[in-house]
Amino acid sequence: MIQVMDSTPHNRANLEEQARRTLASNPDVVFGDVMTMEIPPENAPFWLRFTSEWGGALYLLDETNAKRRERGMIAEEDFEYNRRTYRLGLITLSGLYDRLKAWQEGGEKGRPFAYAMNSLDCYFVPAYLADYSRVHEAGKEVCDAFIAEVMQRLGGGDEGRREFEALDVLVGEYVRGIHLYARGQ
Repeated sequence: MIQVMDSTPHNRANLEEQARRTLASNPDVVFGDVMTMEIPPENAPFWLRFTSEWGGALYLLDETNAKRRERGMIAEEDFEYNRRTYRLGLITLSGLYDRLKAWQEGGEKGRPFAYAMNSLDCYFVPAYLADYSRVHEAGKEVCDAFIAEVMQRLGGGDEGRREFEALDVLVGEYVRGIHLYARGQ
């Protein structure tokens, strides 16, 4: 489960500091399992389509981000943050697509897919599903149900919002510092 940090609204700076300390001591904390969600076999076509299409959208956003930087339309710091976010999201969705495809082609096809979600999955996938459901009305029911279940499992109610805020800050700090963590700093 996500390490719940003090997330009172007036204390965001403390939350950010706690996230930096957590990541400094163990940047791989974002890859630890937070929860496991089941995806029913009948929803497999939706999930394969979603991960493929939204992964393609993230690739295009990354390319657009690079062009905006080349044209001087965004600051270097914004370019880097966007690039890391798009690429982490793309890695997240590509990994999920690969696991779903293997599940569909393997002997587990008739059973629910056990989606082990880490902090990055819990951060990116619900957000992407919310965006996707606005563009693809046909999948809205699946998107809304999954998002609601993730939020409920994060604790529901005010506790869930605090835990999601902690997740938001943790992943945001991870994205900003990923280049440092990759170098072991």
